Amino acid sequence: MENMLTVTDVSRELGLSTRMLRYYEEQGLIESRRGEGYAYRMYDGEALSRLRQIIVLRRLRIPLREVKLILEDPGAQWAIFVFQQKLSELDREIGDIRAVREVIDELLASLKTRYWLPAGDVLLDEDISAALPTLSNSYELEKERARKMENLNKAEENMQLKDVRIVHLPPATVASARYFGPDPEDHAGLMIADFTRANRLWETGDVRLYGFNSPNPPPEGGEYGYEFWVTIPDEMDVPAPLTKKRFKGGTYAAHAIKMGDFHEWQWLFKWAYESEEYEINGSGTPDDMFGGLEEHLDYYDSIQETPEGEPAVHQLDLLIPVKKRG
Repeated sequence: MENMLTVTDVSRELGLSTRMLRYYEEQGLIESRRGEGYAYRMYDGEALSRLRQIIVLRRLRIPLREVKLILEDPGAQWAIFVFQQKLSELDREIGDIRAVREVIDELLASLKTRYWLPAGDVLLDEDISAALPTLSNSYELEKERARKMENLNKAEENMQLKDVRIVHLPPATVASARYFGPDPEDHAGLMIADFTRANRLWETGDVRLYGFNSPNPPPEGGEYGYEFWVTIPDEMDVPAPLTKKRFKGGTYAAHAIKMGDFHEWQWLFKWAYESEEYEINGSGTPDDMFGGLEEHLDYYDSIQETPEGEPAVHQLDLLIPVKKRG
C-alpha cells in the first residue's frame, strides 16, 4: 500500500488523537481505506491534505460545521462567506479591545498622578466618566457585546459543569475485549459488537457498554490500548479472546457529552478535585483513567440497528468514581 499512513502515523505527524481522527471520519470530513487482508485504517495523501486543511481552519476558529461546508464546496463561495463573517467578528472584537485599552490607559495615568486617593474616587472622576461612552458607541455594538457576554457566561458555566450527576452503577458480570495497538477502539469495539449480536444481549435486559483507555496514549503520542465491557448474564460463557470479569459497580460522578467532546474529561476531573461534597474514589492509575469509565448511552438501540460492524456512538457518559468527603 504505497504512500499510505496508519492512524498512529497520522496522529504523530499532525498531533491529532486517534479518537478525533475517527470522529472526523464519522462526520464525513475525511475517508480512510483498508487494504485487502489488512485490518487497520489507512490514510492516503488526499486524506492527509484534508486533515491539514481542517487543522488550519480550526485554528482560525472556524466551527466544524462551517469547515465541512467550506471543504465540500466545489467553488469558494462558502469560504468567502465564512471568512467575511469571521473578519467582521474579529473587527468588532478588536474595536472592543482597543476601546477598553484606551480607557484603562487613562485610568492608569490618572491613578499614577493621584495615587494617594482611593481608587474608587478616581473612577468617579468626570474625565474618566466622559471616556466611558467609547466602550459602547452604538446600540448594535452593545447588543453584540451582550450576546457575546451571554455566550461567554454559558461557556464558563459549561466549564464549571453544574450539570454533574451522582449515579450508582450496579454490580454486573461483563464480557471484556481489550486491544493494544493502532485504532484500539475500533478493534475492541468490533469484538464486543460481534459478541453482542451473536448472543442477542439486548434480549437479556438493559445491556450496557462501558469503555476506558488501557493504557492511556503516551504524552508524545503513539499506540495505546482500549478495553470495552458489555454486561452479560452471570451464567453466560465468554469465548476467547474475550474474557469474563466482574464489575463491582459503585458511585460515580457523571457528565454526558456528544461524541468528540473528550476535552470535557478535564472539566469533570476539575469538578471532582474542587467539589466540597465528593472526592475521587478511584483505585486505579493514570494509565487506566483512575478507574474512570465511558458509557455508550445509545448502545442498546444502535447495536440492534447496525447489522454489522461497530455501531456509531453519538452520546456518552463520562464517569469518575467518587465518595462522600469526611
